[in-house]
Amino acid sequence: MFRPLLLTALFMSLSLQTFAQNLTMPKIFNDHMVLQRNTDVRLWGNASPETSVLIKLGKQEFNTISNSDGYWEVFITPQKAGGPHTLTITAGNKIEFKDVYFGDVWLAGGQSNMEWQIGANIDNMEEELNDANYPEIRFIKIPHDISMMPLNDLRNETSWKVANKENARDFSAVAWFFAKHNHLEKDVPVGIIDDNWGGTPAEAWTPIMRLLTVKGYEQEAAEMLEPGKDWDQIIADNEEVNRIKYERVQDTEDFKIYGAHTMNFDDSEWKEISLPNEKVLRDFVWLRKTFELKEVDDAELSFGNPGKFTVAFVNGKHVYTKIWSDDPEVIKIDKKYLKKGKNVIAVRTVEDWSNDTYFGKTGEMWIKTNGKTIDLEGLWKFSNRVEPPLPATTRYEHKPGALFNSMIKPVAGYTIKGAIWYQGESNVDKNQYYNELFEAMIEEWRNYWKQDDFPFLFVQLANYQQKYDYPTDSGWARLQEAQTQTLSLANTGMAVIVDIGDANDIHPRNKQDVGYRLWQSARHVAFNEDIVYSGPMYRSHVIEGNTIRVSFDHTGSGLIIKNSDKVDGFAIAGKDGVFYWAKATIDGNQIVLRSDNVPEPVYIRYAWADNPDVSLYNKEGLPAVPFRTDDF
Repeated sequence: MFRPLLLTALFMSLSLQTFAQNLTMPKIFNDHMVLQRNTDVRLWGNASPETSVLIKLGKQEFNTISNSDGYWEVFITPQKAGGPHTLTITAGNKIEFKDVYFGDVWLAGGQSNMEWQIGANIDNMEEELNDANYPEIRFIKIPHDISMMPLNDLRNETSWKVANKENARDFSAVAWFFAKHNHLEKDVPVGIIDDNWGGTPAEAWTPIMRLLTVKGYEQEAAEMLEPGKDWDQIIADNEEVNRIKYERVQDTEDFKIYGAHTMNFDDSEWKEISLPNEKVLRDFVWLRKTFELKEVDDAELSFGNPGKFTVAFVNGKHVYTKIWSDDPEVIKIDKKYLKKGKNVIAVRTVEDWSNDTYFGKTGEMWIKTNGKTIDLEGLWKFSNRVEPPLPATTRYEHKPGALFNSMIKPVAGYTIKGAIWYQGESNVDKNQYYNELFEAMIEEWRNYWKQDDFPFLFVQLANYQQKYDYPTDSGWARLQEAQTQTLSLANTGMAVIVDIGDANDIHPRNKQDVGYRLWQSARHVAFNEDIVYSGPMYRSHVIEGNTIRVSFDHTGSGLIIKNSDKVDGFAIAGKDGVFYWAKATIDGNQIVLRSDNVPEPVYIRYAWADNPDVSLYNKEGLPAVPFRTDDF
């Protein structure tokens, strides 16, 4: 006779368990976080439906009620910079965040040049790490993740890290120098949301629905939205193949079972190639070369530019390992590894990114011993059949919307001062679409943050790759141009670094100047300071017979020449569109151009190359912005 009552009680208990929900907040909120000063700060999370939520900050209290789905949000009224504070949220259970500061919060996005860490051999790395004890600068690293569906929260745990020598090794170097200027000059705490992924294109950081209307991306975005795809399984399967791939790429021992590193290995069936190679080599590349010694002594070995993952042996003895971020170096070889007569160098090298391997550098491939230099350029034995091929994987982190869904949307709405961005290298092959794409990405971020047109500051691509003795066209320059065009959006600023790149490394190690120039833009765009924040930027020109007179904005205290005895980088052309280097002279705040090869000049290009020579600056030390007046 009591069974109905028992069943009713059980049902009610289960119902309460079904609707009861513990208080939760997104993973970006935790101890040591920095919240934005001097503005309403958004907090949000989930609790049981229609439950009172109480937020305490010191003696201040803020209240709301969760909706029928359990979602709630509160805006803390503007707070002055400082701390530490304890922030407590109660809705049934309680969450407490300790050591919370108010200051300036920036999201640092992009690809590898933004992701590049202080501890990855930046210029003056040890000096910088020894000056990293700034407890009011905090970073939170957003974990790499891929999702084809928008997420409401990060799927992996993360935490805010207080700046010190140990923690700073893993901080974005560009963001660090930017944050340091912000902290020291404004005397406020600074928080950086370190949200980036090396090699990724801008479309991956843009909502896929917006890409359906962005030229160049409509079809791929539509294909991503086709029904019936089990994306979780597709990505999981690909990640397993990728795990195996990198186990092999970074292997320094297991490949020895093939014996190709040993002195007496039979390479008679291998092909011969000339190094440095001009034609791409693929998969796991093995190279061998024999050299003769009359006397044995300690030696130095140079390849100039080894492949991205390289292991080298001399007479079967391991002498060198390079992991991709390592700088090339001269290899010291103990004389005990060398022999009179025949000696053998064996190299295993692989390129994980594109599977396009190039090895060596002209003039820098040699071995030196006994006061003599043996040239190692020229013919080597080569095989890419020693090991199974490099496993093929798909870079789903490059797919439209894949990183916006998993790494941006979950943190969108965390109140920020603005964003800094360093990316574009992976979009050079589609540079004609970049301006529309980049503007769409910025607009969508602003839409999701609901902070009006928050400041968005970005880095223009650095100079890179080969220099030429004559004017050239350049996809790199066209991408830079697309970045400049993005300045038409409100509250944007650009750091020009066309003068501090590295011809041989897409990752220039001078991150200090990048952070500084971004900060100069921030001072003007985000803090409304009346300063010179940009280098000279083309305004207009007048043709005066056989010369062209060019006027600039942002000349500051005046135009100057740096690192040269002349104004480099200008080329002019007539109606035929054939460009020749121009003789350029400074006349006040203008540049006058002429060339004996162009009696009737029409068009101008400045710094229009992958790796131009440039020397035009304003007296404030900021370089002139690349430009062109043609539209070929």
